[in-house]
Amino acid sequence: MSKMVIRPRVNSFRRLLDSSDLDAIVCLSPENFAYLAGVHISTVENIRPRQAFAVLPRKGDPFLVICAIETSLARAESWIEDIRTYIEFVNDPTEAFASALSSNGLSKARIGIDLDYLPASSFQRLRDRLPELEMVNTTERVTSIRNIKTPEEIGFLEQTTRDTHRAILDAIGRSRVGETEGTIARRIVHKMIEDGASSLLHVHLASGERSSQIHNHPGDAKTREGEILRLDVGGIYGAYCSDLARTYSTGNPSELQKTTYRKLREVHETVIRAMKPGVLAGDIFALCRSELLARGVPCTLPHIGHSFGIEAHEAPMIRPGDKTPLAAGMVINIEPMTIDTEGNCYHVEDSVLITEDGNRLLTFGLPPKELPVLGDPNVRS
Repeated sequence: MSKMVIRPRVNSFRRLLDSSDLDAIVCLSPENFAYLAGVHISTVENIRPRQAFAVLPRKGDPFLVICAIETSLARAESWIEDIRTYIEFVNDPTEAFASALSSNGLSKARIGIDLDYLPASSFQRLRDRLPELEMVNTTERVTSIRNIKTPEEIGFLEQTTRDTHRAILDAIGRSRVGETEGTIARRIVHKMIEDGASSLLHVHLASGERSSQIHNHPGDAKTREGEILRLDVGGIYGAYCSDLARTYSTGNPSELQKTTYRKLREVHETVIRAMKPGVLAGDIFALCRSELLARGVPCTLPHIGHSFGIEAHEAPMIRPGDKTPLAAGMVINIEPMTIDTEGNCYHVEDSVLITEDGNRLLTFGLPPKELPVLGDPNVRS
């Protein structure tokens, strides 16, 4: 799979500069940096002391401050030409950033910066080095710029979502009762990597009583007939992610299992049908909760979905009280979950694109209406 070339909505950043009376916007969280810089530097996320800063001033050209060993990658992919560097273990990255601000006349500026991500020690060094610098937390406001995806982002997310979905369908169709959770999980992972994932976001897969451990790791336990098998799988494709959940029976499901799954699947479809521009994120949660309770099954999560893209959980969150109206171009993951009276957990998740007149799925389709069975090659969604 080819990499997605990140093209930030620079005009939205400039509107933020104007509306917030800022002299510059600085992005340093891995997700906000990648988006504004237009380059995915994996070490910004994986090696936290290796900080990177993307700076968009109100006046003058944008610039980057990055570790010197990442220079060639930044020059190859970023739209920003002015690249300042520091040498790891020789220069302090915060000091290099402060020097870059000073050389650009921003030592006494009012800047928007990801204070939700900036370490306290770095914050203090900036205070000591540039005492007249005013820092305003713009983490969420910058994140909100990423809410509306470009057509290129939508196309790429649809591809990565379907590649992940295909890997799950392929692996589940070739799996058999008696295999371990780890064996089934590795089968999914192998197919994802084979089809283009650069690495994994998460792989949660468990059967039986472990199905209720929400963020579990696949174990060595062998699957047994009559259990529920729940999986939640996400891949990393360059800067972007995928995320999809499904629930299966290991064969000979009980009436409780079949009924609980059917009710959850009905609610999932009802919620997705209600998603369209103008509907508040919190109202989607309320609808899901009321539909679950009306069917006599509990709503077990503090949220039932989230925006999705470079970051696994972007705003808006589909949670109580979120007043964000859905808008065309948002990609929202909907993932209701419930637990039956025997402790089995059921979970389904699909990626949904909000369109001008409603929505469409980015996965191949909604989960089967009836509880699917492990090893059935005819399961197609």
